[in-house]
Amino acid sequence: SSSGNLKQVYSKGSSDSTETNYQVNKGCYGDAVYETSTNGNSVNGSWHDDHSYFPYTNNPFLGRGGYYSNGPYAGAFYLYYFTGVGYTYGSFRPVLAP
Repeated sequence: SSSGNLKQVYSKGSSDSTETNYQVNKGCYGDAVYETSTNGNSVNGSWHDDHSYFPYTNNPFLGRGGYYSNGPYAGAFYLYYFTGVGYTYGSFRPVLAP
């Protein structure tokens, strides 16, 4: 966008669940969901057995990177839905954007 802001708005699947929403949106290239995960509803559905839970209406935001209590599932490819309120991640990932 010309304003410099970036947001990705995902479509809702027929049953508005993590898996159906993932299936509808898995072809969105560039957000690293399609590129790094095999499904949207699994404790180990992303690369290196990281969490892969896609957003749905009650949890519309997609968190990245995980947090310490996820242990071995909280790597760089961690994807998890959340409400967007009162949730913090105990890690960070550097990003290089052209």
